[in-house]
Amino acid sequence: MERLVEVLKEFTPSDIKEIEESDRQYRALKELYLALKDRELFFKLVLLNSLLSYQLQMKGEDYWEKFSSFFKGHSIEEFEKFLSLYNKRFLPSKLKRYKRALKCVNLLFEKYSLEELGKELPLLVKTLSNCMGQKSDAKTIVFAAKMFTYAYRIVFNTYPEGLWEVEIPLDSRLKKILPSLKKWREVSEKVGIPPILLDALIWVPMGKNPIPDDLREKVSSLKSVLNDFF
Repeated sequence: MERLVEVLKEFTPSDIKEIEESDRQYRALKELYLALKDRELFFKLVLLNSLLSYQLQMKGEDYWEKFSSFFKGHSIEEFEKFLSLYNKRFLPSKLKRYKRALKCVNLLFEKYSLEELGKELPLLVKTLSNCMGQKSDAKTIVFAAKMFTYAYRIVFNTYPEGLWEVEIPLDSRLKKILPSLKKWREVSEKVGIPPILLDALIWVPMGKNPIPDDLREKVSSLKSVLNDFF
């Protein structure tokens, strides 16, 4: 953990934004928003897909690019068709979860405006976790908050408030580095980066994403530390 903390401390807030913007998932969302030009629809689609992004049949980056491409030309009513094409693993249970997720996302936007959610990100986490019947630190719930943060940046060019109150989406890969949310929060506090933002900083450099030239040295140092865990 000490080596990880040391290398993460080198990244500035500006660096983190650059890393996020180089994420193929971020780019896919940006392309979708530019095509839709409908804020509420854009956020609903992003949250729905986030809540169903597990046990994928392809890499996450590929999946979100398929998502963006599909909904440039299809309505939200065709979400089940999208799942049947690109998220077929355990499809019956996912279709059931989709119906619940749709109710929860609609409820979220009935209760709160985008401006209210932007002022308090934990409202989104609490509402979705209660409605979906999951813990507030459940991976898909927190991942939905992360992708909401991406979408919020794309639309409003700023982060929502309350980032520090949301955990990192702890999946099996992150557990190989540090085993618990408590350990990841310790790292966050030591490096001054909210847990939810650490996710992109850890995984974008490890995937097939273009790295900005000015960050190659820092990213190389980070990758050398991360590679020791795998």
